[in-house]
Amino acid sequence: MNTIDLTLALCKIPSITGNEQALTQYLAKLLTNEGYEIKLQAVGDRHNLLAVKKPPRILLTTHLDTVPPHIPPTLEGELIRGRGVCDAKGIMAAMIIAARKFEDVGLLFLVGEETNSEGAKQAAQGFAPKVEYFINGEPTDLKAASAMKGALAFTLTTHGQTGHSAYPETGVSATHQLIHDLHLLLNHPWPNNKAYGQTTLNIGTLEGGRAANVIADKAQAHCVMRTTIEHEKLENEIRSLIHKNTQVEVLTASSPLSFEPIPNLGSTVVRFGSDVPHLMSIGKPVLIGPGSILDAHTAHEKIAVSDLEKAVGVYQDLCQHLLGK
Repeated sequence: MNTIDLTLALCKIPSITGNEQALTQYLAKLLTNEGYEIKLQAVGDRHNLLAVKKPPRILLTTHLDTVPPHIPPTLEGELIRGRGVCDAKGIMAAMIIAARKFEDVGLLFLVGEETNSEGAKQAAQGFAPKVEYFINGEPTDLKAASAMKGALAFTLTTHGQTGHSAYPETGVSATHQLIHDLHLLLNHPWPNNKAYGQTTLNIGTLEGGRAANVIADKAQAHCVMRTTIEHEKLENEIRSLIHKNTQVEVLTASSPLSFEPIPNLGSTVVRFGSDVPHLMSIGKPVLIGPGSILDAHTAHEKIAVSDLEKAVGVYQDLCQHLLGK
Protein backbone atom coordinates (compact mmCIF):
# COMPACT_ATOMS: atom_id res chain seq x y z
CA MET A 1 0.00 0.00 0.00
CA ASN A 2 0.99 3.59 -0.52
CA THR A 3 0.97 6.17 2.26
CA ILE A 4 -2.60 7.34 1.68
CA ASP A 5 -4.13 3.86 1.42
CA LEU A 6 -2.23 2.77 4.51
CA THR A 7 -3.38 5.83 6.47
CA LEU A 8 -7.00 5.07 5.58
CA ALA A 9 -6.58 1.41 6.53
CA LEU A 10 -5.02 2.25 9.90
CA CYS A 11 -7.63 4.89 10.70
CA LYS A 12 -10.51 2.51 9.99
CA ILE A 13 -9.42 0.47 13.03
CA PRO A 14 -10.62 2.05 16.30
CA SER A 15 -7.76 2.34 18.80
CA ILE A 16 -8.94 4.66 21.56
CA THR A 17 -6.54 4.45 24.52
CA GLY A 18 -6.97 1.09 26.20
CA ASN A 19 -8.34 -0.51 23.04
CA GLU A 20 -5.24 -0.60 20.82
CA GLN A 21 -4.97 -4.37 20.46
CA ALA A 22 -6.78 -4.73 17.11
CA LEU A 23 -4.44 -2.16 15.55
CA THR A 24 -1.37 -3.89 16.99
CA GLN A 25 -2.50 -7.21 15.50
CA TYR A 26 -3.09 -5.60 12.10
CA LEU A 27 0.37 -4.03 12.11
CA ALA A 28 2.04 -7.25 13.24
CA LYS A 29 0.61 -9.10 10.24
CA LEU A 30 1.35 -6.26 7.81
CA LEU A 31 4.96 -5.81 8.92
CA THR A 32 5.64 -9.54 9.06
CA ASN A 33 4.66 -9.69 5.40
CA GLU A 34 7.15 -6.86 4.74
CA GLY A 35 10.01 -8.92 6.14
CA TYR A 36 10.25 -7.58 9.68
CA GLU A 37 10.88 -9.56 12.82
CA ILE A 38 8.05 -8.64 15.20
CA LYS A 39 8.33 -8.42 18.96
CA LEU A 40 5.41 -7.62 21.26
CA GLN A 41 5.51 -6.32 24.81
CA ALA A 42 2.47 -6.75 27.04
CA VAL A 43 1.21 -3.55 28.65
CA GLY A 44 -1.76 -4.81 30.61
CA ASP A 45 -4.03 -6.48 28.06
CA ARG A 46 -2.57 -4.65 25.04
CA HIS A 47 0.88 -4.64 23.43
CA ASN A 48 3.69 -2.40 22.24
CA LEU A 49 5.13 -3.45 18.89
CA LEU A 50 8.76 -3.47 17.73
CA ALA A 51 9.59 -4.31 14.09
CA VAL A 52 13.21 -4.76 12.95
CA LYS A 53 15.13 -6.33 10.07
CA LYS A 54 18.65 -5.83 11.41
CA PRO A 55 19.86 -4.39 14.73
CA PRO A 56 18.56 -0.83 14.29
CA ARG A 57 20.61 2.32 14.48
CA ILE A 58 17.47 4.46 14.32
CA LEU A 59 13.91 3.84 15.50
CA LEU A 60 10.90 5.54 13.94
CA THR A 61 8.29 5.65 16.68
CA THR A 62 4.82 6.98 17.42
CA HIS A 63 1.72 5.94 19.32
CA LEU A 64 -1.03 3.48 18.50
CA ASP A 65 -3.79 5.11 20.54
CA THR A 66 -6.12 7.99 19.81
CA VAL A 67 -8.39 10.18 21.88
CA PRO A 68 -12.14 9.45 21.73
CA PRO A 69 -14.41 9.25 19.90
CA HIS A 70 -13.56 7.08 16.90
CA ILE A 71 -14.30 9.00 13.68
CA PRO A 72 -14.01 6.83 10.54
CA PRO A 73 -11.65 8.26 7.90
CA THR A 74 -12.76 9.87 4.66
CA LEU A 75 -10.73 11.01 1.66
CA GLU A 76 -12.08 14.36 0.45
CA GLY A 77 -10.02 15.61 -2.45
CA GLU A 78 -6.66 16.71 -1.02
CA LEU A 79 -7.64 16.12 2.61
CA ILE A 80 -8.02 13.03 4.76
CA ARG A 81 -10.39 13.52 7.69
CA GLY A 82 -11.02 11.34 10.72
CA ARG A 83 -9.68 10.35 14.08
CA GLY A 84 -5.95 9.71 14.06
CA VAL A 85 -5.23 10.97 10.55
CA CYS A 86 -2.68 13.43 11.97
CA ASP A 87 -2.37 12.14 15.54
CA ALA A 88 -0.80 9.82 14.78
CA LYS A 89 -1.79 7.11 12.29
CA GLY A 90 -0.97 9.19 9.23
CA ILE A 91 2.47 9.68 10.76
CA MET A 92 2.67 5.94 11.42
CA ALA A 93 1.88 5.21 7.76
CA ALA A 94 4.54 7.67 6.55
CA MET A 95 7.09 6.05 8.87
CA ILE A 96 6.28 2.55 7.62
CA ILE A 97 6.68 3.61 3.98
CA ALA A 98 9.87 5.58 4.74
CA ALA A 99 11.47 2.68 6.60
CA ARG A 100 11.27 0.45 3.51
CA LYS A 101 14.39 2.19 2.23
CA PHE A 102 16.57 1.02 5.14
CA GLU A 103 17.58 -2.25 6.74
CA ASP A 104 18.87 -0.66 9.95
CA VAL A 105 15.85 1.57 10.71
CA GLY A 106 13.32 -0.08 12.99
CA LEU A 107 9.73 0.75 13.93
CA LEU A 108 8.41 1.12 17.46
CA PHE A 109 4.68 1.66 18.03
CA LEU A 110 3.45 2.29 21.55
CA VAL A 111 0.21 2.20 23.53
CA GLY A 112 -1.15 4.75 25.95
CA GLU A 113 0.51 7.99 24.87
CA GLU A 114 -2.73 9.96 25.08
CA THR A 115 -3.09 9.31 28.81
CA ASN A 116 0.10 8.54 30.72
CA SER A 117 2.63 7.17 28.18
CA GLU A 118 2.46 3.80 29.89
CA GLY A 119 3.66 2.05 26.75
CA ALA A 120 6.74 4.25 26.38
CA LYS A 121 7.63 3.89 30.04
CA GLN A 122 7.55 0.11 29.79
CA ALA A 123 9.30 0.00 26.41
CA ALA A 124 12.25 1.90 27.89
CA GLN A 125 12.74 -0.85 30.47
CA GLY A 126 14.67 -3.12 28.09
CA PHE A 127 12.11 -3.79 25.33
CA ALA A 128 13.20 -1.00 22.99
CA PRO A 129 16.78 -1.51 21.78
CA LYS A 130 19.46 1.11 22.33
CA VAL A 131 19.89 3.19 19.17
CA GLU A 132 21.81 6.22 18.01
CA TYR A 133 18.59 8.19 17.43
CA PHE A 134 14.87 7.74 17.77
CA ILE A 135 12.54 9.88 15.66
CA ASN A 136 9.22 10.43 17.41
CA GLY A 137 6.22 11.35 15.30
CA GLU A 138 3.76 14.02 16.42
CA PRO A 139 2.11 16.80 14.38
CA THR A 140 4.69 19.60 14.08
CA ASP A 141 3.93 20.86 10.54
CA LEU A 142 7.06 18.96 9.48
CA LYS A 143 9.31 21.25 11.49
CA ALA A 144 11.87 19.73 13.84
CA ALA A 145 11.09 20.52 17.45
CA SER A 146 13.81 22.61 19.07
CA ALA A 147 12.17 22.43 22.48
CA MET A 148 9.16 20.80 24.09
CA LYS A 149 7.22 21.64 27.21
CA GLY A 150 6.85 18.93 29.82
CA ALA A 151 3.53 17.64 31.12
CA LEU A 152 2.18 17.09 34.61
CA ALA A 153 -1.11 15.18 34.72
CA PHE A 154 -2.72 14.86 38.15
CA THR A 155 -6.01 14.45 39.99
CA LEU A 156 -7.21 16.36 43.02
CA THR A 157 -9.63 14.56 45.33
CA THR A 158 -11.51 16.13 48.23
CA HIS A 159 -13.65 14.44 50.87
CA GLY A 160 -16.47 15.87 52.92
CA GLN A 161 -19.55 14.84 54.87
CA THR A 162 -23.09 14.62 53.50
CA GLY A 163 -25.92 16.68 54.93
CA HIS A 164 -29.05 18.58 53.94
CA SER A 165 -28.16 21.56 51.77
CA ALA A 166 -30.60 23.77 53.74
CA TYR A 167 -28.44 23.19 56.83
CA PRO A 168 -24.84 23.65 55.67
CA GLU A 169 -23.58 23.46 59.22
CA THR A 170 -24.50 19.75 59.31
CA GLY A 171 -21.96 18.70 56.68
CA VAL A 172 -18.71 19.52 54.92
CA SER A 173 -18.82 20.14 51.15
CA ALA A 174 -16.12 18.40 49.14
CA THR A 175 -17.10 20.36 46.02
CA HIS A 176 -16.75 23.70 47.80
CA GLN A 177 -13.27 22.73 48.93
CA LEU A 178 -12.30 21.56 45.46
CA ILE A 179 -13.57 24.79 43.89
CA HIS A 180 -11.51 26.78 46.37
CA ASP A 181 -8.39 24.72 45.58
CA LEU A 182 -8.89 25.11 41.84
CA HIS A 183 -9.42 28.85 42.19
CA LEU A 184 -6.04 29.11 43.92
CA LEU A 185 -4.33 27.07 41.20
CA LEU A 186 -5.94 28.95 38.32
CA ASN A 187 -4.98 32.33 39.73
CA HIS A 188 -1.45 31.45 40.77
CA PRO A 189 1.40 33.10 38.78
CA TRP A 190 2.97 29.98 37.28
CA PRO A 191 6.50 30.26 35.81
CA ASN A 192 7.21 31.85 32.46
CA ASN A 193 10.41 30.58 30.85
CA LYS A 194 12.25 32.39 28.04
CA ALA A 195 12.98 29.18 26.15
CA TYR A 196 9.73 27.26 26.72
CA GLY A 197 7.09 29.93 27.38
CA GLN A 198 4.32 30.04 29.97
CA THR A 199 3.45 27.19 32.31
CA THR A 200 -0.28 26.56 31.80
CA LEU A 201 -2.99 24.65 33.65
CA ASN A 202 -6.07 22.95 32.18
CA ILE A 203 -8.84 21.55 34.36
CA GLY A 204 -10.11 18.85 32.06
CA THR A 205 -12.95 17.16 33.95
CA LEU A 206 -14.83 17.69 37.20
CA GLU A 207 -17.02 15.25 39.06
CA GLY A 208 -18.53 15.02 42.51
CA GLY A 209 -21.57 15.24 44.71
CA ARG A 210 -24.81 13.26 44.78
CA ALA A 211 -27.56 15.81 44.16
CA ALA A 212 -28.08 19.56 44.12
CA ASN A 213 -29.74 19.50 47.54
CA VAL A 214 -27.15 17.24 49.21
CA ILE A 215 -23.84 18.43 50.65
CA ALA A 216 -21.16 16.65 48.60
CA ASP A 217 -19.02 14.07 50.34
CA LYS A 218 -16.51 13.63 47.47
CA ALA A 219 -15.28 15.61 44.47
CA GLN A 220 -12.48 15.18 41.97
CA ALA A 221 -10.74 17.19 39.24
CA HIS A 222 -8.49 15.85 36.49
CA CYS A 223 -5.86 18.39 35.47
CA VAL A 224 -2.89 18.77 33.13
CA MET A 225 -0.11 21.33 33.36
CA ARG A 226 2.24 22.09 30.48
CA THR A 227 5.49 22.56 32.35
CA THR A 228 8.35 24.94 31.65
CA ILE A 229 10.42 24.12 34.73
CA GLU A 230 11.24 20.87 36.53
CA HIS A 231 8.00 19.07 37.30
CA GLU A 232 9.11 18.27 40.87
CA LYS A 233 9.10 21.99 41.70
CA LEU A 234 5.59 22.37 40.31
CA GLU A 235 4.32 19.36 42.26
CA ASN A 236 5.65 20.90 45.48
CA GLU A 237 4.07 24.25 44.62
CA ILE A 238 0.68 22.66 43.94
CA ARG A 239 0.74 20.87 47.30
CA SER A 240 1.67 24.10 49.09
CA LEU A 241 -1.29 25.98 47.61
CA ILE A 242 -4.17 23.58 48.13
CA HIS A 243 -5.86 22.46 51.34
CA LYS A 244 -3.81 20.07 53.43
CA ASN A 245 -6.52 17.40 53.24
CA THR A 246 -6.85 17.52 49.44
CA GLN A 247 -5.31 14.42 47.92
CA VAL A 248 -2.97 14.77 44.92
CA GLU A 249 -2.29 11.82 42.61
CA VAL A 250 0.29 12.35 39.88
CA LEU A 251 -0.53 10.24 36.81
CA THR A 252 2.45 11.16 34.66
CA ALA A 253 5.13 13.83 34.82
CA SER A 254 7.90 15.18 32.63
CA SER A 255 10.08 18.27 32.56
CA PRO A 256 10.74 20.42 29.45
CA LEU A 257 13.33 19.27 26.91
CA SER A 258 15.61 20.82 24.30
CA PHE A 259 16.56 18.99 21.09
CA GLU A 260 19.65 18.82 18.93
CA PRO A 261 19.26 21.20 15.96
CA ILE A 262 18.39 19.55 12.62
CA PRO A 263 19.50 21.52 9.53
CA ASN A 264 17.13 22.48 6.70
CA LEU A 265 13.90 21.50 8.45
CA GLY A 266 12.95 24.67 10.27
CA SER A 267 12.32 24.56 14.00
CA THR A 268 9.47 24.99 16.44
CA VAL A 269 8.83 24.94 20.19
CA VAL A 270 5.94 22.56 20.92
CA ARG A 271 3.65 22.94 23.89
CA PHE A 272 2.20 19.44 23.89
CA GLY A 273 3.55 16.38 25.64
CA SER A 274 4.73 13.18 23.97
CA ASP A 275 6.45 9.86 24.61
CA VAL A 276 9.86 11.46 24.10
CA PRO A 277 10.74 12.16 27.78
CA HIS A 278 10.08 8.54 28.67
CA LEU A 279 12.29 7.16 25.87
CA MET A 280 15.40 9.25 26.51
CA SER A 281 17.35 6.26 27.79
CA ILE A 282 17.26 4.50 24.40
CA GLY A 283 18.91 7.18 22.23
CA LYS A 284 19.00 10.82 21.12
CA PRO A 285 15.54 12.19 20.28
CA VAL A 286 14.17 13.96 17.22
CA LEU A 287 10.53 15.12 17.23
CA ILE A 288 8.86 15.80 13.89
CA GLY A 289 5.73 14.91 11.96
CA PRO A 290 3.23 16.12 9.36
CA GLY A 291 -0.01 17.85 10.24
CA SER A 292 -0.98 20.54 12.71
CA ILE A 293 -1.40 19.94 16.43
CA LEU A 294 -4.34 22.38 16.22
CA ASP A 295 -6.25 19.73 14.24
CA ALA A 296 -5.42 16.93 16.69
CA HIS A 297 -7.99 16.01 19.36
CA THR A 298 -10.75 17.88 17.47
CA ALA A 299 -13.92 16.86 15.65
CA HIS A 300 -12.40 18.29 12.46
CA GLU A 301 -9.10 16.36 12.61
CA LYS A 302 -7.54 16.38 9.14
CA ILE A 303 -4.29 16.17 7.20
CA ALA A 304 -3.32 17.07 3.64
CA VAL A 305 -2.44 14.24 1.26
CA SER A 306 0.56 16.25 0.07
CA ASP A 307 1.85 16.61 3.66
CA LEU A 308 1.71 12.86 4.22
CA GLU A 309 3.53 12.17 0.97
CA LYS A 310 6.12 14.82 1.76
CA ALA A 311 6.62 13.30 5.22
CA VAL A 312 7.88 10.05 3.70
CA GLY A 313 10.72 11.90 2.00
CA VAL A 314 11.44 13.98 5.09
CA TYR A 315 11.76 10.87 7.25
CA GLN A 316 13.98 9.17 4.66
CA ASP A 317 16.23 12.21 4.27
CA LEU A 318 16.42 12.61 8.04
CA CYS A 319 17.39 8.97 8.54
CA GLN A 320 20.03 9.28 5.81
CA HIS A 321 21.40 12.43 7.45
CA LEU A 322 21.54 10.85 10.92
CA LEU A 323 23.04 7.59 9.63
CA GLY A 324 25.62 9.57 7.70
CA LYS A 325 26.70 11.28 10.90
